[in-house]
Amino acid sequence: MQRRIELEGVSNFRDLGGYKTADGRSIKWGRFFRSDTLAALTDGDMETICALGVNGAVDLRYSTERADEPSRFLGHHQVEVLEMGLDKSPYDRSVDDYQSLPDAAEIAQGYMTENYQNYPFFYAKGYATLMRRLAAGDRMIVHCTAGKDRAGTGAALTLMALGVPRETVFEDYMLTNQYWDRAGREKPGMDAETVASIFSAREEYLTAAFAAIEDRCGTFDRYFEETLGLDAAALDALRATCLE
Repeated sequence: MQRRIELEGVSNFRDLGGYKTADGRSIKWGRFFRSDTLAALTDGDMETICALGVNGAVDLRYSTERADEPSRFLGHHQVEVLEMGLDKSPYDRSVDDYQSLPDAAEIAQGYMTENYQNYPFFYAKGYATLMRRLAAGDRMIVHCTAGKDRAGTGAALTLMALGVPRETVFEDYMLTNQYWDRAGREKPGMDAETVASIFSAREEYLTAAFAAIEDRCGTFDRYFEETLGLDAAALDALRATCLE
């Protein structure tokens, strides 16, 4: 089976099947996908995704992003769009604010680290919905704009819930650097180090998200139960549906 699915309109659409769990099982192919924005899909791309049996997409973008670049699947007969992103960014700064600062790269890195520390909690409803829908047998996409940060964290947490070793989870997270073409989203005049801080998947970012979970909740199982509302029975149902 193929990890990256070639599409015309997006570059970071991936099947998360095939990953091995610590107990020797593996994730079923064709169940769980991650992607960058679905706004640029071609008609042919949509047909390809529908042929995979996908019937739900968890959209983690801000409401402004969703309004500016609507999902091609809005109102679709097969793929239900679940808009689970925040209404607006919780931060005062945006990518554009870093261009003129002398220490832009360092500030951008700190900004991204703070984002990752908050993702498991800010997007808890979206992540929980994703896992519950997967447990129910739906074939789901999780995505944001790049498919790197908000969706990347959601994919990583779902892999953790399925029992995939942490090393493998990080390897999957880092694949964005091979696949995502950035879709021309870098701002003119931004130096290379700042671009890398914002537009690259970095192990230290996902590490910050995981550390925040362990600092606040102690263990991932407590996070799943107390923050996402997924107890042992819910996790067992997820694994029973998605693993073989």
